[in-house]
Amino acid sequence: MSRISYTRRQVCQLGLSSLVGLSLLDLAGCGSSTGGAASETLQLSFWGPASRNKLTQAAIKAFHQEHPSITIHSWFADFSVYFNQLNTQIASGNIPDLIQMDMSYVAQYVKEHELLDLTSFVQDKTIDLSDFDQQMLKNSLDNGVNYGICLGGNYECMIYDTTLIQEAGVGTPPATWTWDQFATYAAQLSKALKSKGIYASPDASGAIDMFEIWVRQHGTELWTTDGKIAFSVDTVASWFSFWDGMRKSGACAPAQLQATVTGSGPSASLLAQGKAAFATGHSNQFSSYQTLTKHPLALQTVPTGAAPGNYLKPSMLMSISSKSKYAKDAAAFINFLITDPKGVTAIGLDRGIPGSARARAALEPALQAVDKAVLIYASLVAGNGSTSPRTVLDPPGAGKVSTALSNVSQAVAFGKQSITAGASTFYQDAVKAIS
Repeated sequence: MSRISYTRRQVCQLGLSSLVGLSLLDLAGCGSSTGGAASETLQLSFWGPASRNKLTQAAIKAFHQEHPSITIHSWFADFSVYFNQLNTQIASGNIPDLIQMDMSYVAQYVKEHELLDLTSFVQDKTIDLSDFDQQMLKNSLDNGVNYGICLGGNYECMIYDTTLIQEAGVGTPPATWTWDQFATYAAQLSKALKSKGIYASPDASGAIDMFEIWVRQHGTELWTTDGKIAFSVDTVASWFSFWDGMRKSGACAPAQLQATVTGSGPSASLLAQGKAAFATGHSNQFSSYQTLTKHPLALQTVPTGAAPGNYLKPSMLMSISSKSKYAKDAAAFINFLITDPKGVTAIGLDRGIPGSARARAALEPALQAVDKAVLIYASLVAGNGSTSPRTVLDPPGAGKVSTALSNVSQAVAFGKQSITAGASTFYQDAVKAIS
């Protein structure tokens, strides 16, 4: 369960009525602080599973040991509710000093003047990007301005249960495959696992990351350079049609089962529930998936198309509130996460492959098997011709487009809308979301 931690000052300022709807709270008394050496208290928000919280707390502890005058409290939530909780806190006048940010939401928060321009901290090397991957850095800028430091990069992937594959006797998936090959394999796998009540794949028709790869493989980006919709209604229809075929052949979970998945991330997946052999996600999530099952898991490439679709995505950014009173110390914590060996090893590859060469060097000696698998997968994808750089940033409202895809895809899966009508509805919703 998510946990939110507040200082006495924050609780007293916020008021109990403003806390309704947030995750589990750790409330301290509102009396005056007595003694204590800490001179500054920062708040950090992030999304992710409990395993990420454990790693983050280790990083916070290591930072505090080097900076005893700085205390960091944190709260975290599932991605599906994180931004709602963040917005509630912002509306209450208590925006966190440090905010884990997603590229789909950066432009929106910049537009609302909630994020700090980090240029000065980069220039004076409070945040040292001297050995940072320049492509990763470029892909995480908003109109050329740095509003958050990328904590890692990852590729979209598939993850599968090797034990179930072996039991099914259908053979290991090929190193690379097309969408048609994936569909054929998945149908055979579902048939072999039918007696166990297990499907090969989840219904990923509502997954925006997978849909984006499909769109890019059809020759366009999700967005134009001026922040409008770049994909066509026909491309949406082809996407819904593919997954309609998957459902009809039994290759993926039926609508009734897929609808039981609430939330996001590894723990909410059908793979973690033992109801699907495959999952789709980001390569940095591999370790989190593995902690949820005793069966060995493996990474698999996303199906290929006519054009390269996958790309190295800047994963979570760490941003600073434009209203933070302790921006310099917040910047120091970001630098600790991306360059200091203690900070780097504390969070590992959970948030992606680090952009700093120093960070990657610090991680190598202590990499576990699951981490090495991620690096091997990244090298495979980077070298097999299935990727192309993504240079168009998400416009404000991109997060709402993701929600619209999830909602409409479910309506199509349940037969409440035809493929044609669903494609039209989603396209119109997407245009409205970013207009």
